[in-house]
Amino acid sequence: KSQAACNARIFWHLPTPFVAMALRVARFMRFATEAQTVSNRLLLTLTSPGEAIFVKKPIDTLTVPGTEGTFTVTNNHSLIVSQLKAGVINVKDGSESKDYFISDGFLFFNHPTDASGCCTAEVSGVEVVPTSALDKDRASQVLSELMAAPKDTEWDRTKAQLGAALVNQVIKAAE
Repeated sequence: KSQAACNARIFWHLPTPFVAMALRVARFMRFATEAQTVSNRLLLTLTSPGEAIFVKKPIDTLTVPGTEGTFTVTNNHSLIVSQLKAGVINVKDGSESKDYFISDGFLFFNHPTDASGCCTAEVSGVEVVPTSALDKDRASQVLSELMAAPKDTEWDRTKAQLGAALVNQVIKAAE
């Protein structure tokens, strides 16, 4: 057997947390290497507790659903920390545009810390998924279930109200 085949076999027999950590480090290093060669661009880090979608990805613009309204940031925007509500995040890089649904989270925008001229936008969300992964029919079904559930207590009413608001945003983003 080749040396590479033996190394691969040994690697996959290691404990699962070690393999997962090694894969995360490899992904991070790939993103870090890409970011070091960029100048005068906005560097986006888009994460949720379970995944880093982008780590310092150079982009042109980022549009987010702030609690006070939707807004767009570009490189050299003023410093900002903003709470985000459920809605669509739009990431534009040249002619390429990608949309992600965020349940809620925060945006931290910082000026460059080196001579690259690259500002950083860090978006941390509870749930962040591509809008293409949303299922409008399933979300409509969940909304119907929420509305049909008993609302005898204050907790039941609050749960239905908050759940309906979130599911309505999912339905809107899935269109």
